Amino acid sequence: MASKNTILTEKRLRDIEDIIASKGKIVAASDIYKALGKKYSRFALKKRIYDLKEKGWLIPLRRGLYFISDISSRGFVNISPVIIASAFNKNSYVSLDSALNFYGLFEQMLRTISSVTKGRSKKYTFQQNTYRYMKINKKLYFGFKTENIEGYYVKVAELEKVVLDYLYFKSDTYSIDLLLEKLQKAKDKIDFKKLFIYARKFPETTKRKLGFILDLLKVDTEDLHKAVGMKGYSKLTSGSKKFNAKWRLYYEDRFIKQASA
Repeated sequence: MASKNTILTEKRLRDIEDIIASKGKIVAASDIYKALGKKYSRFALKKRIYDLKEKGWLIPLRRGLYFISDISSRGFVNISPVIIASAFNKNSYVSLDSALNFYGLFEQMLRTISSVTKGRSKKYTFQQNTYRYMKINKKLYFGFKTENIEGYYVKVAELEKVVLDYLYFKSDTYSIDLLLEKLQKAKDKIDFKKLFIYARKFPETTKRKLGFILDLLKVDTEDLHKAVGMKGYSKLTSGSKKFNAKWRLYYEDRFIKQASA
């Protein structure tokens, strides 16, 4: 005998179809009210939303935001985490490991989806995944494009901006190791002219990190070097002790060995 949760009555089906036709499969509570407002009183609509949630057809992503299941995926969200990341925060774009994964440069399954926002830093957890939003200066909120993923429009960092976001947000050895490894593989996919134009908008430390790493990869950094100040110094990682005079940057010797391997 079928569980009551698997029963999709004709009335529920019509309601779900009306909601999807209005706003798609990721909807805010306000979207549901607009889609079904003419059919139900506000009190009855609240009961309807509760009923659809209880039966597994409306899955809460966070407060006031829902994913609409279909029969094959009832009770579970079967769309890309990148789409959910965009739904959680419209004023953000996917970057770092998650963007590398989108570009086919990161093969491991990710449990943390990283996005950049000009709003507050925040973190959500949903179905074993963590959605992390890192705040960036409004002047640096650029360098992304809109991609159509499974019928949803999602903002994803351009590959050049992924590189800069890594260097801006990360200073641990693992992240720099990873970035160097991926740059070695994706060197021919990067528009270095665009990368240098973007880099000029970033702080000195980010530019110095970028210049040092690109030197290791035998990339011509003359134009970038002209944009870097010669006062003060920066560190590639917190454990960096060797000094590179050209970029006024402390670094770890392991990166030299990795690049020449």
